[in-house]
Amino acid sequence: MKKIVTLLALAAFNYSTAQESATVTPKDTSWKTTGFFGLNASQTAMSNWQGGGQDNVALNAIFNAEAVYKKGKTTWSNKLDAQYGLIKPGEAKLFRKNIDQLFALSKLNVDAFAKHWFYAAQTDFRSQLAPGYNYVGDTISGNATSDFCSPAYIQLALGLDFKPNKYFSAFAAPAAGKITYVSRQYLADAGAYGVEPAVFDAAGNMTSKGERVRFEFGGRLILKFKKDIAKNINIDSYLDLFSNYSNNPGNIDVVFNNLITFKINKYFTANIISQMLYDDEIIVKRDWDKDGKYDKPEDINGPRLQVMSTFAIGFGMKF
Repeated sequence: MKKIVTLLALAAFNYSTAQESATVTPKDTSWKTTGFFGLNASQTAMSNWQGGGQDNVALNAIFNAEAVYKKGKTTWSNKLDAQYGLIKPGEAKLFRKNIDQLFALSKLNVDAFAKHWFYAAQTDFRSQLAPGYNYVGDTISGNATSDFCSPAYIQLALGLDFKPNKYFSAFAAPAAGKITYVSRQYLADAGAYGVEPAVFDAAGNMTSKGERVRFEFGGRLILKFKKDIAKNINIDSYLDLFSNYSNNPGNIDVVFNNLITFKINKYFTANIISQMLYDDEIIVKRDWDKDGKYDKPEDINGPRLQVMSTFAIGFGMKF
């Protein structure tokens, strides 16, 4: 009798185990996520240093995250890049912003007529996280010259994507829209970032406010490259070219971002950050006499290539 009970118990156990195995839901491998977080700090101190320079303390943070869904003929990519940095030069009491970027995109690819070719649609958003100011000495001069959504760029693109491998793509979009949005009205009134400025009468009275939104239609070419080019060295490069069909199509707007990451060990990395921007509608101002004002003809130069680069060493972690 005991043997029969034991055999029945074993059979019941095996049956329940089989049922549990049969009802286990397979792990969904359609989504793949990657990310990186870096926090860097530096301090420079000088005493009787004949080579010149200035004491400073600097902090900056980097956050990148990517989520890709792939199933059948469809690939949906989502990416978020954020960078923010502060610096306190010399005897200054205030930390000043020295790097600030917020970029997000969502892109849908569907298999097209041949291998490596995809029908593609992309939407992206580019702005910054915090206000930016001009300084005279250690004092903020005037209102903020930029802020979150001042400006913000929202772009839409439809076209063909060529992806010969996992680390490179070329996206040609003959139908692309670009929206420039300036949330701060006084910047819009001044015509900052290419929006239509306010209108004044002969007495200097404002007759209509500046437009806070500017619409453009044109074509885009986007090149992306992300790869480990050597052991513990990764490069993430993004080149975006936009031409406005109806307004000086030969004047190409350029966004060129590069992030090179050197992995030192499990927790420490070195980063080189490089950004290049050109927009024919953005007037770059130069305060040649350092008085904190832009009221002289020689202070205003017109559109210029904007370049920013940073090298930093600090904590870094992939996830």
